[in-house]
Amino acid sequence: MLKHKVTPFFITGEQGSLFAMHFSPILGSTSKCIIYIPAFAEEMNKSRHMLAMQARAFVDRGYSVLIIDLWGTGDSQGEFSEATWGIWLNDIDAAVKWAQSKGHTSISFLGLRVGALLGMDYLHQYGPHIDRLICWQPVLNGEQFVMQFLRLRVAAAMMDKNAAQEKTSDLKHKLLDGQYVEVSGYQLNPKLVNPMMAIRAEQLNLQTIKQCNVFELTVGSDLDATYTLSKWVKTIEQKEINVSLDVINGSLFWATQEISESSDLIQITSNKLSGS
Repeated sequence: MLKHKVTPFFITGEQGSLFAMHFSPILGSTSKCIIYIPAFAEEMNKSRHMLAMQARAFVDRGYSVLIIDLWGTGDSQGEFSEATWGIWLNDIDAAVKWAQSKGHTSISFLGLRVGALLGMDYLHQYGPHIDRLICWQPVLNGEQFVMQFLRLRVAAAMMDKNAAQEKTSDLKHKLLDGQYVEVSGYQLNPKLVNPMMAIRAEQLNLQTIKQCNVFELTVGSDLDATYTLSKWVKTIEQKEINVSLDVINGSLFWATQEISESSDLIQITSNKLSGS
C-alpha cells in the first residue's frame, strides 16, 4: 500500500509560475515540511532521481516535502539566461510562504551543492526561523564553484583545435564586466553568477536555525571530511548552533555520467530527522 502521494502544481513566484512537486502522506496530514533547494545547472537534472527517493523516505518519517524548480530552470517559467540570484532568493521565499499557507508550522531546508549555499544566503538575508538546515555536499565558496564551472568551457575549447583558447580568469572578467558567458549550453547571467561569486558560507548568519545536518559523500575508503568543510562546521559550532557532520561512502550522483544513487545517504539523512 502506498504511503505517500505526489502532487504537481505551480507556485506563483515574483517573476511567474514555478513548477513544484509536493510529496505528502496519503493518510492524515503533517505540520512538518522540508523544502528542497536544487543544485546548479546539470547537477540539478542528475539529482532528480535521488531527490524523489529522499522525499519518499522523508514522508515515511512524517514529513511532507516540497521540491521546486527555480525560475528559468526545469518546468518553471523563464529562461536560464534570465535567472538572477535575487530572483532565486525570492523563489525560496515564495516556497516558504506557500508552506506556511498550508499550515506547516515546522519548516526545514534541504540544499544540494549550490542549493545549500543559496539556502544559507536566503536565511542570512531574509532571516526566517526554520527548524533544520540539511546540507548535501554544500558549496561553501561561490567563486571557487564558478571557476570550476567555467573550466568546463575551457576544457571543451582545448579539445577543439578550431576554438579560441581561453582562461577561466578571462571568462570571470567577462562576467564581472556584465557580459554573458555560455558554458555547456547554459547562458550565465552576470546578475546570477556575480552575486554567487561574492558569497562565503562562513560569513553568513545562520542563527535562525535550530539544527544543521551536513553530509559529505566520498568515493573510496577515506571517510575523513575535507578540511574546508570541517573548518566551516567548527565555525558553526562556535556560534552555538547544533550541527552534525557525516561523511558517507557513496556515488557522487550529481556528477556521474549515468543516473546514480546513494542509498546510505538517504537512510542516514532520514535517521537524523528522527534522532536515531
